[in-house]
Amino acid sequence: MTETEEPARTVHTGPLLAAQTARLEEFIRRANTPGNLDGLLAHHILSRRHLRFDWDVDPMTPAWLADNQHRFTHSHGLAVLGYGLAGFRSTTASQSASRKHLTDGLAALMRKNPFQDDGVTFVNDPRQVIGLALAVNTVHDDTPQAHTWLTEVLQDPRLRPANILLSLFQEHARRILGTATTVAMDTHSVRDPAEVACIHWLTVSATDARLTDQDKLRRLQSRLLSDVLLTETAQPDAPRAALLLEAISQIVTASIDETLLSRTHVGVVLSRFEAAMRQWRYDGDHLDNPIKWPITSEREIQNILWLMLRPAFDDLVEEETLRRLGHSTYRADFGIPSLSLLIEVKYARKAADFKTFEKEIYEDYVGYLSGDSTYRHMTVFIYDESSSVQEHETTRSALLKLPNITDVVIVSRPSHIPKPERTPRRHSRNQPADDGPTG
Repeated sequence: MTETEEPARTVHTGPLLAAQTARLEEFIRRANTPGNLDGLLAHHILSRRHLRFDWDVDPMTPAWLADNQHRFTHSHGLAVLGYGLAGFRSTTASQSASRKHLTDGLAALMRKNPFQDDGVTFVNDPRQVIGLALAVNTVHDDTPQAHTWLTEVLQDPRLRPANILLSLFQEHARRILGTATTVAMDTHSVRDPAEVACIHWLTVSATDARLTDQDKLRRLQSRLLSDVLLTETAQPDAPRAALLLEAISQIVTASIDETLLSRTHVGVVLSRFEAAMRQWRYDGDHLDNPIKWPITSEREIQNILWLMLRPAFDDLVEEETLRRLGHSTYRADFGIPSLSLLIEVKYARKAADFKTFEKEIYEDYVGYLSGDSTYRHMTVFIYDESSSVQEHETTRSALLKLPNITDVVIVSRPSHIPKPERTPRRHSRNQPADDGPTG
């Protein structure tokens, strides 16, 4: 290095994350007062996060309700009650009074035009539109027409949001009401980090989040983290700060999970199947009441694998139906969307089954991992009832040659579990005898 050269700059993400988190929390803290709409929307976004301060936005106290009755004839006051009833515990008296205020106030609000020429209306205020969606859900039994009214308002062609963030919050309100559509993942034209964070929030919190394209989601998270850490932003209001803070928290948590729980970890867990089966009950007849847990088919193996994998992988899905390819529909035994991983389970009853499995898996491989599927990798698990260990390595080596098969785990029947006795099925003269399905 010459005297004029400068050392390369290194970005230390840990201190930057801590500093940005503290900064965002400070902006939220400023709105942390009872009944503050900015604070209530921030609380709604961050309801599952632990912050370095206690929330103080709860409006469901007798004192606050008594002091603010004048607000309940306006949409902003009704929105506050929606947040309060949906997000906070309260006394029976407070709940009863709040529901009465909502019922009366919503009846009056429904008589007004929500599309004023001057644009000063609740549909153009994210804080109010979310609070009112929560409100009409809360009093649906008392005022079902309010739910219908707000649903129609949020589907009205006159609804023309002035910016992307407002349109996203309106979409979230539709989701609360049960009429949501899928959030688009194209963020190339979006420049505001808070808007990108809102897209991320709606995506990861969706009921069908497991169907999200994981590669696109990771690119979105990478961009978000870069924006938050490296871009100088103006002082955001509490809802925007909450969106950015939620994004940071979720991305960091997801990154830790991916580090600790990877596709390799799935193979490690499955490889411990044989050791775990030591505790599988199949008592001898010398006991008075012997317990015998039989294993006779692929279904029992799937049950055991679910018990092994589900404690470690929250998004484990059984019998994952995949996209149609041509005339065929494919369904894998298990899927872990966060790892883009499918798990195919096979049950071998005889040595010849291994050759059959190789052919079946080759065929399924194309259907499982083709196109724009969420899944890009596959692990194979084979339970060998016949203990044909001489076939294991041949099949394992053959399947691992496929690029996206991450692991092939083959285990043998434990010696304390007897081989199931099967009665041969009757067959015609032109049909060869069969030992049963291959799983």
